Amino acid sequence: MRKRAFGVLVAILLLQAGILAQDMPKPAPEMSQIAYFEGSWICQGKMNESPMGPAGEIQGTADIKKDLGGFWQSGLVKGTSKNMPPMEGRFHATYDPAAKQFVMLWVDNMGGWAQSASNGWKGDTIVYEGEAHMGPQKMRARDTFTRSGAGTMKHVWEAEINGKWMTLGEETCRKK
Repeated sequence: MRKRAFGVLVAILLLQAGILAQDMPKPAPEMSQIAYFEGSWICQGKMNESPMGPAGEIQGTADIKKDLGGFWQSGLVKGTSKNMPPMEGRFHATYDPAAKQFVMLWVDNMGGWAQSASNGWKGDTIVYEGEAHMGPQKMRARDTFTRSGAGTMKHVWEAEINGKWMTLGEETCRKK
């Protein structure tokens, strides 16, 4: 009798596990649209003089991967410049099916953080726009990524300062 009861219990548990497995959420299919970013990138560009810092050449890397069961894309970004201390930041991007847009969260080693959103690719360009925080400063921010082929993209970052959009920097990145 104990063996039979145990067998019935195992069967019930397996059935429930099968049912639950079928009901588990799956990443939004739109996540495939940002798969282009996945991989290791080497970047070179320039910072423009702005209230954020002096002008200068910059070099950087970005290592980007699918994360958390494919629901997110996560990246580690590092940059160096002669005129500024080394920068390190992390971002997480996902697709929000309720809002029907991509969402990106950013944090960095200078205490900065940002939250932005995008409606997705328009041709070869995707633009994330939102709010960035640097110390006591809060501003509108925009990141524009333009792909040119399978392994090259341009990244331009801007901020709204005193009511006008200012290009803070731009870089060209190539996949390793």
